[in-house]
Amino acid sequence: MADDQFALDRAILGEIFTSNESYEVLRHLCDTIGHRFGGSDSEKEGAAFLQQKMQSYGLQNVGLEEFGMAGWDRGAAALSLNAPVSRDYSCVAMPYCPPADLTAELLDVGDGELRDFERLKDQVPGRIVISAAETNRPGERGSHRTDKFNWAIEHGAVGHIFINQNPGMLHITGSISAKNPKGTTAEDRESPIPGVGVNWETGQEILRHMRYGDGEGVVTLKLENNTHEAISRNVIGEVVGSEFPDEVVLIGGHFDGHDISQSAGDDGAGTVTGLEAARALATLKGKLKRTVRVICFGSEEIGLLGAVHHARERNPDSFRFVMNLDGAGRGIGGREQMVLSGWPELAPWFQRWAEEHHYPFTITDALNSHSDHFPFALRGIPNGTLNSQDRDPGMIGRGYGHTEADTFDKIHLRGLQMSAQLVARLAASIANAEDWPAQRRSVEQVRQQLADAKLLDRIERSNRASLITGA
Repeated sequence: MADDQFALDRAILGEIFTSNESYEVLRHLCDTIGHRFGGSDSEKEGAAFLQQKMQSYGLQNVGLEEFGMAGWDRGAAALSLNAPVSRDYSCVAMPYCPPADLTAELLDVGDGELRDFERLKDQVPGRIVISAAETNRPGERGSHRTDKFNWAIEHGAVGHIFINQNPGMLHITGSISAKNPKGTTAEDRESPIPGVGVNWETGQEILRHMRYGDGEGVVTLKLENNTHEAISRNVIGEVVGSEFPDEVVLIGGHFDGHDISQSAGDDGAGTVTGLEAARALATLKGKLKRTVRVICFGSEEIGLLGAVHHARERNPDSFRFVMNLDGAGRGIGGREQMVLSGWPELAPWFQRWAEEHHYPFTITDALNSHSDHFPFALRGIPNGTLNSQDRDPGMIGRGYGHTEADTFDKIHLRGLQMSAQLVARLAASIANAEDWPAQRRSVEQVRQQLADAKLLDRIERSNRASLITGA
């Protein structure tokens, strides 16, 4: 490792490991401001707080990037099982769920994978389906909630009930798909059928009643929600490069969360990880050849909206690398991983960095579409997600994420520090590297990559198709 890089690393490590700033910032976001749901007053308050923090750290070009979006207000939600027995259960409406007063037969579609819908395709039309939410264990890739919801719609279901796969009386939430994916209005964004989440225990009781009732089940959903026009915002600050200021290394996570929780791990911790990395890098002004931009994305949980806006509005040729921090800062540290999103040529660079800096971390490559890196991938920009495994590796899907239990008490200062130092050191190295092996991909290359991943058709049916061409 070169002496100049060693000096940068020493300054970064000293700044981060002698401060509890990241922990206090996250505590304020969670305990004082709250959920920060996209388009809400809580999100607006969170953005103002993060902007003030960036200014106090001495970051440059600090500001808000506002954009219009579809807001959503939660109302009363009730789920009743009418047959084979009569029971009332607690549920939560998924963001963008429409208002509803719906009674229909219930159909168990198991895990809710495509094979399940195909197997039961003659029984799905006109029914409310009930399935597992995410089923993947750590290190596995399972179908996303929105994929299951889309398959339900395509097969003629009139509603969808998602079961949290982790016990603990925790409701599961997460946004559901639009009735007009190409549209841009609040009316377009509202979902075509209702979707609700229930806890593991409720889901298992309903399934038992159906099992011992010869598969029979009739349910009623009564939901009061409102989709409307709103404003969201990204928060941005920079450490401007000394030699190539127009070339940007972007780091950041999403500061919005779900309105049923504090959203501490998903993704308050990732947001604070990026902010703390930027705080350390701000002490190194004049020593970074390229600009490092930190961004706190708004409205990720309801459609990657902040990332879509930033990727659309900025010159894609200006980005050297985008490091998404969705999931960073969790656990007790030392279990970080870099998930490149379709950039195998970058894996050796990160592996060499880990060896030279004597800090091993997992490096994988797998294109996926469900976090803030993806809009940049659509523009052909090199990207990846740095996250860290939490202390409950046996939990399924997001663990406590998207539930009431995603709270500040589960985050540790050391975990924030370990992720922040790695992000800051990587960002500084990428900003100064002369041997960076990745270049922006052409439209044709992006389309081929999406086709290989079986994502192209879905993207072309949505309002994100223009990101590929920049139109």
